[in-house]
Amino acid sequence: MRVFARMIRGMVLCIVALWATAALADGPFILSPVDPQPDKASLNPGLAVEYAYGEAKWLEEAEGWRGKTKPGPPLEGFVYGDSTVGEKILTADSSEYVVAFIKGLMHFKEGTHELEFQSNDGLRVMLSGQKVHEHDGRHKCEPKGITIITVPKTGWYAV
Repeated sequence: MRVFARMIRGMVLCIVALWATAALADGPFILSPVDPQPDKASLNPGLAVEYAYGEAKWLEEAEGWRGKTKPGPPLEGFVYGDSTVGEKILTADSSEYVVAFIKGLMHFKEGTHELEFQSNDGLRVMLSGQKVHEHDGRHKCEPKGITIITVPKTGWYAV
């Protein structure tokens, strides 16, 4: 299964995980399911996202925007492709200078999975409290290899 997260035109700090395949690899990272596991009926669809609007050249600068955010509509689905100039980023109110803090739960099946992340101007991905991917600094919209995760059992995992 191939799914990409493309964060474009602005600093986008994402804490999200996506399915995919590619060539170079980091990992494997062994994930730990949330405990206790939630009842699916009690969960809201999508991942929660909060946005900050301002310039950040590095992920550390983007972290400085944490707490100065406003909630956005949840991210449903995981294909937020590269866009054209002027198109809004994810579900944000802007097309530039967007910092996104994303959290929630993802359901993974037991096994080993390859994840690929694509970003424009910065991305840090945390799964089960582990940093599984980072692509810092300003750069064009591009992938940076694959990340391999091991899921010990089917269930919900923190993003």
